[in-house]
Amino acid sequence: MNAVAVRRLVLVAIVYPAIVVAAAVTVQLVLLPSMPDSVAVHWNAAGVADGFAPAWLPPVLTAVLGYGIPLLMALTSLPGLRRGDRGPTYRFMGAMAAAVSTLVAMLMTWTYAVQAGADGPDAVVGIWTVLVVSLAVSAAVGVIAWFVQPANPRDPAVPAPAQPLDLAADEQAVWLRTASLRPAGAVAITALSIVLVLVAIGCWFAGAPVEVAWILTGVALLVAAIAAMTVAFRVRVDAAGLHVVSVAGLPRFVVPIADVASASAVEVTAMGEFGGWGLRKALDGRFGVILRSGPAIEVARTSGRRYVVTVDDAATGAALLEAFAQRRARS
Repeated sequence: MNAVAVRRLVLVAIVYPAIVVAAAVTVQLVLLPSMPDSVAVHWNAAGVADGFAPAWLPPVLTAVLGYGIPLLMALTSLPGLRRGDRGPTYRFMGAMAAAVSTLVAMLMTWTYAVQAGADGPDAVVGIWTVLVVSLAVSAAVGVIAWFVQPANPRDPAVPAPAQPLDLAADEQAVWLRTASLRPAGAVAITALSIVLVLVAIGCWFAGAPVEVAWILTGVALLVAAIAAMTVAFRVRVDAAGLHVVSVAGLPRFVVPIADVASASAVEVTAMGEFGGWGLRKALDGRFGVILRSGPAIEVARTSGRRYVVTVDDAATGAALLEAFAQRRARS
């Protein structure tokens, strides 16, 4: 089944976007000689053009965004599928990749084509019609791409509680570990943050519109803050419960020992079960800090909710937490 899932994901997330984007870029390049020097690339809520760019930029953006985003989705999904992982996330990523490539190609080409032969970019009218139709077509393509791929469901499994460590009635113990992204992920996030900061600084010095500069600055600061808060967490198990705290201080998560029904050591796949990395919520309701695929502590809370944190030596941490939970239940 996974071999079929891999082939279908390649079809909808790599092959189809390549064809659609290539066709869109070809049409735009054919139209390029008849385009005004400046073309509209953004419109306000009233449908009036308020953002302009050189005529050569839309074909470039169509290629970069229309194929780059789907390709990124495919490359983050294929390794897990090839390892035999299962789950609806992969199917969703394939459907989204096809839909995104369709939306970018159609929207960019349509708004580009209506400006061909015009004296200036103000000739574009009816932008809402273009947007609504493009969204509808891309949504339909996404639905088709969803059904083109096999279901490939993940077998639900309820983990067994860990074998508790042997603790005396009054014995205390503490387990400490640091959970972090793999080096490649940390480097990628750091590089993205640096690039966004440099772009924002460049906008201020290049004389870009103040609104654009402020938006890019806000995005750069937001991404940098998220990176700092989610790249690594300190994990602690003691008699008070499970503590998961970002090295930046926030966010922090605590599962009090009174709220621990059971603790288990499990193996998780970040993409297949949680749809990616960071603070994630799975389709089955589990929430947690998912920084990599591999060993994790899963806590079943008394409310029925489950909390997961990926961390090395999860078996020891889960065993100690289970021991404290059972000791409290006996007291």
